[in-house]
Amino acid sequence: MVKETHIKGGYVFALLSIPFLNNTFLKEYDIIYKLILISIYIYFSYLGSLFPDIDMRGSYISKRYPILYKKLGSKFKHRGFTHSLLFLSILVYICKILIISSNNNIVFICLCSGFFLGYVSHLFLDFLTKEGIEIFYPISINFSLLPIKTNSKTEKFLCKFLNFLVIFLLGYRFYFIL
Repeated sequence: MVKETHIKGGYVFALLSIPFLNNTFLKEYDIIYKLILISIYIYFSYLGSLFPDIDMRGSYISKRYPILYKKLGSKFKHRGFTHSLLFLSILVYICKILIISSNNNIVFICLCSGFFLGYVSHLFLDFLTKEGIEIFYPISINFSLLPIKTNSKTEKFLCKFLNFLVIFLLGYRFYFIL
């Protein structure tokens, strides 16, 4: 999938999860602070939706964070380690450490939740492609659910559909939060 599809997928996953975030963590905050926290959550879902492609030279995220690409991404093949359950487990562990070390600070909860959901959305969307992902890395077998080719008409249609969902969910979610 291309960058735009991943971004919209990250937004959809994050927007679908806002009621859980709101009911579990944000109920006690006033509306202005709640909107700031949701903005942090949405922004980090955007970053998380692009981050697995840190292993691909020339990707948006590897260009934006060249040191991280050099230290981490360049060591692995595309759709390998950074697209696996192993890396996702490491990410959960890092997020858990961040949240605990910040004494369950709500900003870190929103940051980590958004990043995690964006990351999962990226894996899910790449799982739909013909190329698939090495979900069980280090086992080097690519698993794929559908034969969608990257940058094909089918993906472009999926991107437009995700865009529609983002617009719908933005209105729907914020109506109920306010």
